[in-house]
Amino acid sequence: MPTYTVIPQADQTFHVAIVGNDGARQTILGFQTEADAAAWIARDRLQSTTDDLRMPGDFRTLLET
Repeated sequence: MPTYTVIPQADQTFHVAIVGNDGARQTILGFQTEADAAAWIARDRLQSTTDDLRMPGDFRTLLET
């Protein structure tokens, strides 16, 4: 699972630093509040979890009925 870090900026905005399982690094810029950054992290984690539940060769997720 990737590691997320919220980084406050001097201009009162926030960035999110991500380190993937493979060590790849990425920074998402320009969140207006820390809560916005945290909400983005929560959505990204949920999306990653959903992607992990896909069945190989099948575009439907296990969560669909």
